Amino acid sequence: MNITIAMLAMFCISFFIAYIHAAINLKKTTAMLTEIILVHLATTNSIPDSIQNTISPDDIHKENFIKFLSESRDWAYQYIEDVQKGISDFISEVEPSIQYFNEYGIVVEGTPLYKDMKNISDNFEKLKKLLPEDIDDRR
Repeated sequence: MNITIAMLAMFCISFFIAYIHAAINLKKTTAMLTEIILVHLATTNSIPDSIQNTISPDDIHKENFIKFLSESRDWAYQYIEDVQKGISDFISEVEPSIQYFNEYGIVVEGTPLYKDMKNISDNFEKLKKLLPEDIDDRR
C-alpha cells in the first residue's frame, strides 16, 4: 500500500514538474516569436520594393527559424493541453477516494497510513489548483 501511495505521489509530482516546465518554455517561445515578428515587420516596411523582392540566404534562415518557432509553440500548447488533460483525468479518478478520506479519515487517524493519506490529500488539493478553472469545471 505504501508503494502505491509513493507511486501516486511521484506521479503527481512529475505532472507538476512537467506542467511548470512546459509553461516556462511556452512563455520564452512566445516572447521570442513576438520579437521576431516585430523585427520582421519593421524590416519589411522599411526596405524598398526592388530590394525586398530578392531572397537572400539570411531571409531563408529567418523564415526557417520563424517556422521552427511556430512549430515549437504549437508543440508547447499541445503538450500543455495533454498535461492538463492528464491531470484532470487523474483528479477525476482519485478525487472520490480523497474526498472520502477527508470526510471519514478521522476514524483511521491512529493507523500507519493516516499520515501518508493526509499528505496525499493536501498535495492533491495543491495539484488541483494548477489547472485553470475552465479545465476544472469540465469534470
